[in-house]
Formats: sequence, structure tokens, C-alpha cells
Amino acid sequence: KSRRPWNDQIIKTQTMRGSPFIKPFEKEIRVWEDKLVLTQEIIDEWLKVQSCWLYLEPIFSSPDIMQQMPEEGRLFQIVDKNWRDTMKFVTNDPKVLHATSMPGMLEKMRESNGLLDKIMKGLNNYLEKKRLY
Repeated sequence: KSRRPWNDQIIKTQTMRGSPFIKPFEKEIRVWEDKLVLTQEIIDEWLKVQSCWLYLEPIFSSPDIMQQMPEEGRLFQIVDKNWRDTMKFVTNDPKVLHATSMPGMLEKMRESNGLLDKIMKGLNNYLEKKRLY
């Protein structure tokens, strides 16, 4: 549901771009469309990071888990720092266009999602071993 307004705006912008009367505004429309698409990509990645971070944060807050899973713990600390830095930036001005304007945000979110995949695989392997023994 949260994607619908963005998709509608992207479609409207693309429709405007197809108009024969767009010439005087073509550059502005392209810049706006690029901003909308980038914002949508950031939000998609952001929601994945948020969901996984919320699940893993209480697990990796445990010193016991950090000791038993040092590699995953180290990776989680990187994700945690990225997430907290992003939240600090967003808290200053939570309006979506400003919140998604942090330099390198899309790359950080993608990197965090990649690390979270590795962490989840490691956690699942750890839990499977615990279950078997």
C-alpha cells in the first residue's frame, strides 16, 4: 500500500513526459522522475533493512550471541551503525524527499541488505546446529 502513491506519481510524470507540450519543461520533468524513482528504490531497500534489523537487533544485543557468532555479530554492527546513522539523519527532517536525500543512502541500504542476508544465513545455520545437537 505504501508504494501506491509513489507509483502513481511516477506514472503521472512519465505520462507528462509523453505529452507533445512537454518541451519547455522536459529537463525539470526528467529530474523529477529520476528523484521519484530513486526515492522509491531507497524506500524499498529501507523497508527490507528495517524489517530485518528489527528482528535481529534484540538477538545481537546479547553478549552471549555475539560471542557464539562473532562474524555475524561483526556484520550486524556494521548494519546497526548504518541504520542508526540513517535514523539520525532522518530525524532532523522526516519529510520523505529530505529523508531520502542522504548522500549514498541507496548504496548503504543495499549494502546493509546484503550483509543482513549473510547474517540471516549464519543465524539459520547456527540455529539448525543447535536444533540437531
